[in-house]
Amino acid sequence: MNLKRIASFVFLTAWTVLLFSCKQKPERLSKTLVLGDDWEFSQADDGDWMPAKVPGTVHSDLMANGVIEDPHYRMNEDDVKWIEHKDWVYRTNFSVDQPLLKGSDVVELQFKGLDTYADVYLNDSLILNADNMFVGYNVNVKDLLVAGENQLRVYFHSPVDSGMKKLNQLDYLLPATNEQAPEDEKTNVFTRKAPFHYGWDWGPRLVTSGIWRPVELRAWKQAEIKDAYLSTESLEDDLAFLEGHLTIEAFEAGQYQISMDVNGIGTLNQAVELEKGVNEVPVEFEIENPHLWWTNGLGEAHLYDFKFSLLSGKALLDEEQLDYGIRTLKLVQKPDETGHSFYFELNGVPVFMKGANVITPETLTPLATKARYDRLVDNAVAANMNMIRVWGGAIYGEDYLYDLCDRNGILIWQDFMFACALQPGDEAHLENIRNEAEYNVKRLRKHTSLALWCGNNENYHGWHEWGWDQMYEPDDKDFVWNTYETIFHEILPEVVQTFDSERSYWPSSPMAYGGKKADRKSGDEHDWTIWFGEKPFSAFGENVPRFVSEYGLQSFPSMHTIRKFSEEKDRAYDSEVMRHRQRGKMPYVRPGFDGNDMIRRYMKRYFKVPDDFDDFVYVSQLLQARAYKTAIEAHRRHMPHCMGSLYWQLNDSWPTISWSTVDYYGNWKASQYAVKKANEQVILAPVNEDGLFKVYAVSDHLSSIDGKLFVTVMDFSGKVITKHRLGAHIPANTSQIVFEKQVVKLIEGSHSNSVVVEMELKSKGDKVATNLFYFHRPKDLVLPPSKVSITAEKTEKGYGLTISADKLAKNVYLTTPDGKGFFTDNFFDVLPGKAKLILLETDEELNPEEDIQVTILNDL
Repeated sequence: MNLKRIASFVFLTAWTVLLFSCKQKPERLSKTLVLGDDWEFSQADDGDWMPAKVPGTVHSDLMANGVIEDPHYRMNEDDVKWIEHKDWVYRTNFSVDQPLLKGSDVVELQFKGLDTYADVYLNDSLILNADNMFVGYNVNVKDLLVAGENQLRVYFHSPVDSGMKKLNQLDYLLPATNEQAPEDEKTNVFTRKAPFHYGWDWGPRLVTSGIWRPVELRAWKQAEIKDAYLSTESLEDDLAFLEGHLTIEAFEAGQYQISMDVNGIGTLNQAVELEKGVNEVPVEFEIENPHLWWTNGLGEAHLYDFKFSLLSGKALLDEEQLDYGIRTLKLVQKPDETGHSFYFELNGVPVFMKGANVITPETLTPLATKARYDRLVDNAVAANMNMIRVWGGAIYGEDYLYDLCDRNGILIWQDFMFACALQPGDEAHLENIRNEAEYNVKRLRKHTSLALWCGNNENYHGWHEWGWDQMYEPDDKDFVWNTYETIFHEILPEVVQTFDSERSYWPSSPMAYGGKKADRKSGDEHDWTIWFGEKPFSAFGENVPRFVSEYGLQSFPSMHTIRKFSEEKDRAYDSEVMRHRQRGKMPYVRPGFDGNDMIRRYMKRYFKVPDDFDDFVYVSQLLQARAYKTAIEAHRRHMPHCMGSLYWQLNDSWPTISWSTVDYYGNWKASQYAVKKANEQVILAPVNEDGLFKVYAVSDHLSSIDGKLFVTVMDFSGKVITKHRLGAHIPANTSQIVFEKQVVKLIEGSHSNSVVVEMELKSKGDKVATNLFYFHRPKDLVLPPSKVSITAEKTEKGYGLTISADKLAKNVYLTTPDGKGFFTDNFFDVLPGKAKLILLETDEELNPEEDIQVTILNDL
């Protein structure tokens, strides 16, 4: 079907003669009934039925019925491990009327997500054996339904016991690095289920079961739209060539009509002849002077509203609505003097990717509400990100997550769900993987935000760097490696090429160009030389990779969060509860060593280590913020050699000690504020290179900036030592040195541990970028006593705060007694004589001068 040009949103085409003459929209013949009410569940060998929530999990239902305590509290997680070894049954009754049965050609039960091994019965007839959490299942049940009451029953087999049966059939072990189980009992690789349910180095082991996505009864007549998505075939200055891709299943062969409406302005129609069965129907068209879709910071993430309708005569059979952004996007890997580039080109423009890895907001996956996803994406946007990586050890995200990213200009690096483990190679498992890949590629390809399909997380790296290749006898080794090649170099790229050829496929992260080990000269890199490798933060700026898709450093969450999962006696970094909460075990350092110890080890390098636990938590966050600021500034200084900085990780799935910048309850850590500033469209990124102080201006803007740069050195009492003013021309989309001077001349005899460098870039009188620089680590600074003052003014959203100090106030941390409210900036430095203006967003009535608690590094 070749639809003609849509000119300036006015439809000028001969097809308009097919527009309906009737003024009223016809009634849609397809019907959907959501089966979300009146569920109950039982332990299979018990028979004691209790109310259940669908979507949901066994764990959350047991909690709701008072059978188990919250596994997030203290060490309750250990008390619920028995659940993973039990079978569970869910059931509900629902009614269907005779008109629906008689008036429909097909009535399907649609299971959007079953976790995982499930036998499904309708009116005691087995209709489905499910074995993959990541796919949906549709079953035509018209002949099994009765007018009146019907019963649906789902029997879940223990995922651990089912996996153990498969493990016992092998003569060798498959590595599953992060599963929290003995080596000979690691079973997650045998089950297509969220790997992190089995435990990870930031999360608990809660191997649950359940109906984790909705169940629907779908009735349709004659034909229905099974799938619809759009692609931008080419883009010129004033013209976009697009193609719609419709998959239509027809129960009856014959002539139908397809209607396409764009933004509610007009409708194009075309007759189409459908065969009985599945039909692929292309829809080609053009849009003049299109509004393009841009990432956060570069422009509007403009979305067009498309609606496809399927009709038989004047009867509306089905319709599908899509929000789509017109854009071109490609991963560019071309040879250069270093190796090969690795960057994303959006609408012809190379774009530096600023962002983070994300995990599912809840370990018990369906408990992640829309509000939680709103918060996740809001936090990414607020921190000036333009990309997130949906990491391969969790789940393919909910459609709502991708909708939010579409609307907010956040690109998504999408992993397939394989992480830090190898897979069995039997034919049934490989076919299961192929079906999973097809299902999720088809489900997600409609989203403008989807940027890349990546085969796995660190599996290739594990084989070559973690000794996996040394685990096997020669024949077994060949089979295991050939299985890897089959999955990640045959099955997955074939699926992407067949069903989403618009997007690139990257076999594994990290990896170098040409399928080689990561080498920093090409491809992407996980830079864990800091943290696991114990290198100093300055290493972020040494031998910088082309695209850094993981790096990080842990911190403790907010004390408000810690108080929710602990008792007073637990609040010490080495208490039993804090050791239990810390999942980053590091026995290679020494037996019993873990992430809490590594935080303390790094803290000793950069800060004075406080004895008080509240202060320790505060400083741990300053430490993490320093690491992330150092990393992002280094990566951005090195553009275009480096074109991406995605830290590990943005969020948590439970209240814990981790690499996240926002804790489980939504509290911004110091690092989130640091990331927000380091990701601004224009930054000043200073560095001291062997006594030569340099300031880089890094701009992501698509136009140049002319302005003035001010570099001021002052002591901690506010006395100006030197001041420099110079003109600055900042070209678009570049990093360049705009100031350099020998440190000895810059500070003119002052003690380098008692001065701060303030940098400001102004254009047309407005501040474009600011930064502060210290020549020493915080523990070596001679910080004076400082008096911090706060004045407040009531605003529509809360309070406007003015924070001032008589001497340098280092890392001012503001909090309210109950932790409620949001400070638009925090953990900041206040220079003497320069007040800081921020907002406290809150619905509560406060006396800010008295109720706001202030912590500064000077006092520790």
